[in-house]
Amino acid sequence: MSKVRYAVLVNYNFEPANWWRDYDIQALLYDRSDDGIQRKFDANVKRTANVGNVDYDKLCYLIDYYDSLPEVFLWSKTNIFKSVYRDDLEKALEKGEFTPLLKMNHKTYSDRLGVVCFYSGEIYWERNDSWYVNQMDSRFPTYDAFAQYMNLPSPAYLPFPPGGNFILTRERVHRYGRDFYEKMRDALPYAKLCAEAHMCERTYYSLWK
Repeated sequence: MSKVRYAVLVNYNFEPANWWRDYDIQALLYDRSDDGIQRKFDANVKRTANVGNVDYDKLCYLIDYYDSLPEVFLWSKTNIFKSVYRDDLEKALEKGEFTPLLKMNHKTYSDRLGVVCFYSGEIYWERNDSWYVNQMDSRFPTYDAFAQYMNLPSPAYLPFPPGGNFILTRERVHRYGRDFYEKMRDALPYAKLCAEAHMCERTYYSLWK
């Protein structure tokens, strides 16, 4: 029996087939789809603008519901099985504790500068070189600059679950105030795909582990 009974999901141009109902989970779904297809979701649906990547909506939830968060909830995208195996998701739902959700199937390798990425413990680690900044819109030139903006450390390697999916708890979220998440969210809505969303994704685990 799943201990997690609530999910916050972000959807973009995807047909998720209401998989959360397989686990008797109620969902709040932020749908930012812009392909014109009318989808039916077995969920409470909020239609949102496609800005700031999925992280904008995910952070909006933490801000808007900060004082009424469930004790434990799934915080993810609707295409979650791209990032986690079904068996692993089911085990995490049954456990009902803070858990990063990921498949340990990324290529790990080194280059002339040393180790680029690796797995250790429950998490994936990536060299903090801001490689993605030149591939999309950005206002912060590096993760270092973003970390300074958020008053956070910027270590040589960043641990995170690719895809940004978690079993999250109220206690972990409340380690930081609403204003902290507002500041993080405010870095995002200037573009559809922004490098700062990737920076947020690489920050969450370190906040809540």
